[in-house]
Amino acid sequence: MHRALIGLFRWVPLPVMYGLMGLAIPVYVATDGKGRKASYRFFRHRMGYPRVKAFLHVFKNMYKMGEAVMDRFAAYAGRKFRMTGDNVKLYDALCPAQTPFMLLASHEGNYEISGYMLPTPKPMKTLVYSGEAVTVMQNRARMFGGCNIEMVPVREDMSHIFALNAALEAGEIVSMPADRVLGSSKTVKCRFFGEEAAFPSGPFTLALRRGATCFAVFVVKERYRTFKAIVSPLSVPPEGTFRQTVQALAEAYSACLEKVARAYPDQWFNFYDFWE
Repeated sequence: MHRALIGLFRWVPLPVMYGLMGLAIPVYVATDGKGRKASYRFFRHRMGYPRVKAFLHVFKNMYKMGEAVMDRFAAYAGRKFRMTGDNVKLYDALCPAQTPFMLLASHEGNYEISGYMLPTPKPMKTLVYSGEAVTVMQNRARMFGGCNIEMVPVREDMSHIFALNAALEAGEIVSMPADRVLGSSKTVKCRFFGEEAAFPSGPFTLALRRGATCFAVFVVKERYRTFKAIVSPLSVPPEGTFRQTVQALAEAYSACLEKVARAYPDQWFNFYDFWE
């Protein structure tokens, strides 16, 4: 099915594919009870929308998620997109240096597609979920390889941590999401959309132990074939215990995430109760 979808994108215009995908959204909303409820709670209780508006945004949210998936497959098929950016010069200035730095991503927007579009001047290791279909992983590897990016799949034996550590020691770039706990007991609580939410402490701990400069990076879709990269440098106070510094870095990241999620709420793709 994935190979057939990639083949279609070589010949069928993107708007047609979006339209066909949109026909399935009502069915998806009706059958995906957990995702629908989590999306509704986000718009109703976090964004503060009235009931009807929140319900309508559930459909838009699911449609935007479908677009994000379609855009990835369109990229596999060779379709081109345009990228604009905020603060990208800060990122560009660090690339030639030997100093390691980290890009802390999220499930807001379509961060993955930036790795298909923007070559990096020095090697980047990006942490990815290892349970995807073989076709997806093969196409990811092909697209990332052309941009000097190497995937590091999450492993049960935690070997991915050693790979990321080695990359930072070598002065390379490490990219990983910092907004999902995924069962880890090591978390840090941050004020997020008015309530405490758990964020994984691993990305922030890794950055501080290796002395890596950190950026929160979000890639949101603005128009039909245009994406915007939002790059926010994260700073921490020079004084304090290690635990306090981890907390400060996590809070800086969560503040950036909330700002972008409020600006682009329909591209919030965490379809579970983030605040549980």
